[in-house]
Amino acid sequence: MNKHMGFFLVSPTIAVMILVIVVPLVIGFVMSFFNYNLLTLHRGTPFIGLSNYTRALRDSNFWMAFWNTLWWTLSNVGGQVLLGLGIALLVNQRVKGVGIYKALILIPWAVPSAVAALAWMWLLHPEFGFVNDVAVRLGLIGEPFPWLGRPLSAQVWVVIARVWKEFPLSALIFHAALQTIPYDLYEAAEVDGAGSWKRFWNITIPYLRASIVVAITLITIWTFNSFNMIWVMTRGGPRGATEILATSIYKTAFQRYNFGFASSQSILMVAFLAVVVFLYLYKVEGKRID
Repeated sequence: MNKHMGFFLVSPTIAVMILVIVVPLVIGFVMSFFNYNLLTLHRGTPFIGLSNYTRALRDSNFWMAFWNTLWWTLSNVGGQVLLGLGIALLVNQRVKGVGIYKALILIPWAVPSAVAALAWMWLLHPEFGFVNDVAVRLGLIGEPFPWLGRPLSAQVWVVIARVWKEFPLSALIFHAALQTIPYDLYEAAEVDGAGSWKRFWNITIPYLRASIVVAITLITIWTFNSFNMIWVMTRGGPRGATEILATSIYKTAFQRYNFGFASSQSILMVAFLAVVVFLYLYKVEGKRID
């Protein structure tokens, strides 16, 4: 009876996941084997086998977006984990008013991605943006600079914007894990003469290891598939400097209307992400077993 009741309670969630995730994935997988282009739909949608996949693997734009996606993902993972860990350690201190600081940390996460992207666009505006105003006043630059109009600076600023937007998630994960560490361990280590760095490395990090794995895995998956902030801020420009797989696939499907080719790129992206996450988890679990 309990088993059937449990299945009955989770069945709506399972049904929604199947409709939202599994069905589109299957449709996209099937569509990737056809020449499904809305501009030539009157000619039919012939079966072309693996042609879309071979075309994607030979496409220089696909590989440019792929390498940009790796940079985008790795920099976001590093930035969010390090900033989240630092903030979590700060709010974990026993100071007055720490509850207010915890609430303030959640503000970036509560802001919708599109709104956050627009806010950063205004901050980085080449004529009257706050960043240019401060940089000119401090003498860092001689005149206003188009931060989102140059390839290298655009790559850096879109990462900064997303790290600011998403770091509260890792901060919450790490803060919850820090609450589980017995304070007696720190006191005992201090009595034994261990300094701050040794206490952090030998006590804090081992207790946070599982949380770090969770944070890195979630951030990797969500960042690899992210779309909103880059699309609003740069549309993948300038000159493809911030073009990631998500924006490239979107353009292929909804600007060039080649859904078959876009589907093959999507399947390749999902396959690569699944392999990376599997290898990472396998390596981490293998070390834990050893």
